[in-house]
Amino acid sequence: MAKKKKAPASQKKSADALCWYFPTTDHGENDGFADSQLEYFQGDHERFIAREAIQNAVDARLDYDTPVTVVFEKLSVPTSTIPGHEELASRMSRCLAFVKGQEKAEIFFKAAISLLKGKTIPILKISDFNTKGLFGSDDDVNGNWYRLVKAAGTSSPKGVKGGSFGIGKGAPIAASALRTVFYSSINDKNELVFQGKARLVSHHDDERDVRRGIGFYGINGYNAVRKSSLVPQMFKREERGTDIFVLGYKSGGDWEHKLIRSVLDNFWLAIHHGTLEVIVRDGSDIRITKDTLRKCLEEYDAQDARCFYEAVTNPSSTFEEELKHLGKVTLWVRKDDSYPGRVMMARKPKMVVQEKAYRVLREPYAGVMICDNDRGNELLRDLEPPQHDKWDKDRAATGPVALRELDIFMKKSLKSMGDSLTSEPQDIPGLDRYLPDSEDRDYLPSNLGEAYEETGLSSSEESGREIGADKDAENGEIETVIRKSVVTNKQQGAVTPTPPEGPGKGPRGRATGPEGEGKEGARISTSSISFRSFAQSSKKGLEYLLAITGREDCEGAIRLVAVGDDGSYPIEIESATDVKSGERYEIGDSLIKGLVIESGKAVKIVVRLSSSRKYTLGIENYEG
Repeated sequence: MAKKKKAPASQKKSADALCWYFPTTDHGENDGFADSQLEYFQGDHERFIAREAIQNAVDARLDYDTPVTVVFEKLSVPTSTIPGHEELASRMSRCLAFVKGQEKAEIFFKAAISLLKGKTIPILKISDFNTKGLFGSDDDVNGNWYRLVKAAGTSSPKGVKGGSFGIGKGAPIAASALRTVFYSSINDKNELVFQGKARLVSHHDDERDVRRGIGFYGINGYNAVRKSSLVPQMFKREERGTDIFVLGYKSGGDWEHKLIRSVLDNFWLAIHHGTLEVIVRDGSDIRITKDTLRKCLEEYDAQDARCFYEAVTNPSSTFEEELKHLGKVTLWVRKDDSYPGRVMMARKPKMVVQEKAYRVLREPYAGVMICDNDRGNELLRDLEPPQHDKWDKDRAATGPVALRELDIFMKKSLKSMGDSLTSEPQDIPGLDRYLPDSEDRDYLPSNLGEAYEETGLSSSEESGREIGADKDAENGEIETVIRKSVVTNKQQGAVTPTPPEGPGKGPRGRATGPEGEGKEGARISTSSISFRSFAQSSKKGLEYLLAITGREDCEGAIRLVAVGDDGSYPIEIESATDVKSGERYEIGDSLIKGLVIESGKAVKIVVRLSSSRKYTLGIENYEG
């Protein structure tokens, strides 16, 4: 007579008992340690948590007359108060046995077990207010409770939202040293809902049945707790909205500063428009509101966000246009010597999606573009990857033409503001597979002829041939197109990094031999400055405009190098002239000497090189 299998522990408990439940694989696939939902969000946890948690909260705004408030609070609680902690530790041990021989997974589970054996556990509590809460039953596939807790790879239906509860919900779990979070919410029915979720690996139970790595804590494990009396006290909310508890929060001593910087960098526009307020709490409250935004931008040295903020609050010019595919778009632009020459782009949630350089103006600037109408917002949302950090034209059929018309609007608007560069780069078919975004290129000299037509091909057989040169020009006279020091040669059709010509020039930006020793004098630490360079044509030929901005007061010399894929190379400087005063700097051994740079101010220098070739310039790294 066959032995009857023991009922799982979860089935022995009373109807109201809370426990962890990991479903059986039923001879299906096992869950491994490399979890695609978590891999997106490894590394800078504060950045990802701020972006995902705040975006979802803004999407769920309840009263549009008042801002959404999001509170990040770091707690340290006794391990004994964590519901189901002993059972969770047991599951961790089973997972450790299952992944034996997998070094990375073993390290994780050993650390997790040790953490659960400690007296206290760090928790990051993320709370939102003036939000709708999580509605829907455990099996309501259209409810946002189901999408957040139970579903994988789904997000909110099409509409104006930012992408609520898609793969981004993995960000808090990725920030957990236990891969475990708890959710607590009061919804539209004034119902308190509570449940825990862990994303571990498959493991054996007592009967050697293989269990899934994704488990739940609740009634019988898999059902949410909907009786207030059964919800542990620390997880009870008092008003509508949602709490997320990141168990075993992976934080360093600077977590607060990093989180605030992420909030400022990504959501300053929403805060400025009164859509959002953020509180960061670790013993005391730091409030980021419309009234405190400017002060916070200054105090936390959010320089890029600050220049974009100034572009909106005090613009040099404002542009609006109704585009065919995206509808109404607005662009604010402000010029300043210390600005990065980039446009920050956002849509309706007013979260920064990407920044893009439009190098059509000679003067440094900062711009902010927003598309906040429903039609354009929906299209742009479809173009975003799970991280919501760029617009990829290939993600929608109308993506290429929509982004093209947006680029045309941007360039036309910027060019109308004053002196523009005389020519822009053309695309080189095939190179995008190997090179950065096209807006990071330098520009063709203005004396080149019309560009060739693109072939439209993108294959391993097609090299990145040079375009933009006069078809009848002599090979030796053809300037090269450089993008991150990759040079295309028309005669050979090859792509090769090209170091500067001349004897005695080696890699790492130093002249070889005794003559290169001891001639540089005082050097400026590269961490003390920010640097940008632009190639441009003049009556005297090719020249480079350098903009060097001080992060602190400093003086001394910098060494210019030509940057290539296989290293950096010294260059021979013919002259270096201060734009404002017209005075020439002392030069030698690739150095520009005698620089005096003040904190927050930019020094502009026009540099001419001995070589007529075109290079991507950089500053040799130096920390004195």
